Amino acid sequence: MMKKFILSLFLFSQLLGINTAQNLSDAVRYSVLDIGGTARAVGVGGALGALGADFSVLSTNPAGAAAFRRSEFTFTPTFERAVVDARLAGTDNFSREDDKSNFNFNNIGIVFSGRPLSSRWRTAVFGIGVNRLANYHQNIAYEGSSFGSITDRWWELAGTTPEDQLDAFETGLAFDAGALYDFDPQLGYLTDFLDDMELPGSFLVDKSQRINRKGSLNEIVFTYAGNYDEKFLIGATLGIPIINFEETKIYSETDESDRIPFFDELEYIERLKSKGSGINFKLGIIYRMSQMVRLGAAIHTPSSFGLEDQFSTELSYRFEDANGIQRLEESSPDGSFQYRIRTPWRFIGSGGVIVDKTGFLSAEIEYVDYASARFKFNNTSDQGDLQREGELNDEINNELGSALNIRFGGEYAFEVLRFRAGYSLIASPYLGDDLTNGAFSVGAGFRGEGFFVDFAFKRSNNQSEYRPYLLSADFINLEQVVSIDEHRNRFMVTFGFKL
Repeated sequence: MMKKFILSLFLFSQLLGINTAQNLSDAVRYSVLDIGGTARAVGVGGALGALGADFSVLSTNPAGAAAFRRSEFTFTPTFERAVVDARLAGTDNFSREDDKSNFNFNNIGIVFSGRPLSSRWRTAVFGIGVNRLANYHQNIAYEGSSFGSITDRWWELAGTTPEDQLDAFETGLAFDAGALYDFDPQLGYLTDFLDDMELPGSFLVDKSQRINRKGSLNEIVFTYAGNYDEKFLIGATLGIPIINFEETKIYSETDESDRIPFFDELEYIERLKSKGSGINFKLGIIYRMSQMVRLGAAIHTPSSFGLEDQFSTELSYRFEDANGIQRLEESSPDGSFQYRIRTPWRFIGSGGVIVDKTGFLSAEIEYVDYASARFKFNNTSDQGDLQREGELNDEINNELGSALNIRFGGEYAFEVLRFRAGYSLIASPYLGDDLTNGAFSVGAGFRGEGFFVDFAFKRSNNQSEYRPYLLSADFINLEQVVSIDEHRNRFMVTFGFKL
């Protein structure tokens, strides 16, 4: 039988845990942003950094807050629907569609605009409120057949570790439920998927999984901005981002065709809740070259998050032996882990052109180095945690890269009506991945003397890959890959009141 792994590889495999350890997807999830803000901002593709006078710029280029001439209160009810097509790699597998809808508030906030005592400073503006930076609501479902089993992962992780040292969330659970059995100090554990006690992957296995995700990343903003001589607009934002993320994954394998001796069915459930908050700082400037042309720039410090994960797992395993059909069910204890994540710096350049009184055109380019994200485990005295922290940050360096995101749009004004359109291109955070996800948006609005209302629709397309469980490089041919094609539709309406 193939030799088992040495301790260092075992620790590396533990690092790749799906639910009981932090992983690369956490860094990506909290670093890739899709700022909602107001319907006006979304309607022009999010490209308002050089123009301002919209509450959303408090989270992008705070200098734009100095363009407010009057105090203003806004709030933005939003309906969002995500439709996901998922397909497990395999010759005869088909894609399966699932969807999830949710109602939220993409923005609520107020700005106070006044005139400072100095004659050269034309406005002094203070703003406070909340902008939504990301929406995690999503359902994914797939089914199909492929070689390999999740028990291959547990077999790798367990190695020749004695029974009383198996972890409580995967390998220990698998042993107690019968997915691993007959421990031998030399050979390790057996599974129903090892053909004649040789390598895994000999059987074609029916698989399915349903993933339910929900939550959001919202940012509380405190902004101060000023307009100097109608030439320079300068602003700063103190941001307090708040994370709330929940995920439930129900993974199943079955043997309806009786291809696998003894094995009938397994169901593995993972639950995760992540909560925490952070802090960041944003500085922006806008230069009015003329009444027609505006240029803007902004820099965002990394967000430093303090997070706590709460997680648990369950396993149900059914098999048939000499004693008949057996079904064993086991549950892990409730686990928790505290740690920190530092997201990347962000640099934004923007430009806008005012076309008389008939509207504007604007564009933004954003640079993000996702490889600069970092994990910091709070319990630094634990050597195992220190090693996991270092290996995880090495994985970020090796797997993630820098990206340029582009947003552009425009607005046409006809008396009190406004018509808008925009487009954005978001590059993949993964190194060597040239995939770019696009989103288009349209919008309209009404501008009254003391009241305004804006509408927007945004459709974004996102393509990615998902792996229900991970194996070492020795079994890369048995890695399960699910292709994800998501279409997300967002309907927004912003109500605004001039104060």
